Amino acid sequence: MAENLIINQGQPVVDPVTTFSPDALKDAFQKYRTELIIMPMYAMRLALQHMSVVQGIRYKEHVHEMKGKFQMGNFDKYKKGNGAISIEQRTLETFLGNCIEPIDPISIYKSLWGSDITKGEALKTVPWVKRVCAYIMAQLGENLFNVMWTAKRDPENTKDTDKFFNSFCAIEDIEIKTGKMAKEIGNFYELPEEINEENAEDIIKAFVWGSTEEGWKGVNPKLRGQNVKLFMSEYTKHCYEEAYQMNHGALPYNRGYEKATFEGKSNIEFCALPNVPNNYLSLTPKNNIMSLWNQMTADENFLVEKSLTSHYDVDFIANMFYGEQYLSINKEMLCVARIKGVTADTIAADFVAVTVTTGKNPSTEGWYEKNNGAYIKSADTVAAEGKTYYEMV
Repeated sequence: MAENLIINQGQPVVDPVTTFSPDALKDAFQKYRTELIIMPMYAMRLALQHMSVVQGIRYKEHVHEMKGKFQMGNFDKYKKGNGAISIEQRTLETFLGNCIEPIDPISIYKSLWGSDITKGEALKTVPWVKRVCAYIMAQLGENLFNVMWTAKRDPENTKDTDKFFNSFCAIEDIEIKTGKMAKEIGNFYELPEEINEENAEDIIKAFVWGSTEEGWKGVNPKLRGQNVKLFMSEYTKHCYEEAYQMNHGALPYNRGYEKATFEGKSNIEFCALPNVPNNYLSLTPKNNIMSLWNQMTADENFLVEKSLTSHYDVDFIANMFYGEQYLSINKEMLCVARIKGVTADTIAADFVAVTVTTGKNPSTEGWYEKNNGAYIKSADTVAAEGKTYYEMV
């Protein structure tokens, strides 16, 4: 196999005559398995740097949190408390998924220099065949990264990454539905409206400090007093910066446009990520938001075999465990903000207005209504005149 490179306008590219044989790829996957198995995690590093990465989770493990109210009061030799202690269990769960894909090595190595994944210093000096293997593996991580907040597990769907595991939003959906996350508890805030460039600063301030108008007391003082991460979309951070400049541009200490932390609370770090949906905020310490992996047992296999249908292609076969979870959803450890009615199903979906509604049943059609920025399934059995209905695309 040739390892020659040519120079194109100062940038190395793969020599067009370079070839990758199926045997070479197969051998490389076996030889470099220990290094290649971490490539999905490497591709997700933009998010994982703000989280706890837990390895060795194969299917389910349980963690427990104790709660109790024990108070010291004035001396009374006859008093006696009830000694009540509650133990709350949370399940750390990874799901076993697999990928079986025919691979055309030629199409991969032609695109290597256009991939951020393969531009790290550690990969610049390795053989091209190993870089192809790394590229393939990293694609799994990129697809996981894209749906970290929007995936919703569907065991019947064996094809799509967004149906492989429960994302943070899907986990929150379960807790909200069962009443364990709510405004009254103090770990869930309903955004009053969609976040934009005019209201972003006020909305985030209300989320952190409270809003009398919304009947919200703000996030728990123990939570906002820690070193915490405020996860948001890149657009939300942009809106906050625009609103801040508009509101405080003349302040003498306001010398920078980009804001890395929340004004007045430098312990609250902004974590703006491209995979976090708009109109969503999550405040939590790094050790409470977890990305779960196995990567320690033999049932996670990554193989390349000769294609059964083409002499020039190979088959990529991968088995991998992955999952996500919050260690605690107590108000001292987590607080999430969304527009009421938004779920993992709809938070990142695109909707279009239905053009023909006459004679249709919105409920059975699966149409949605837009209410305060949220798309909520319509309960109408007859299309109301003048009302706009939407369908997910």
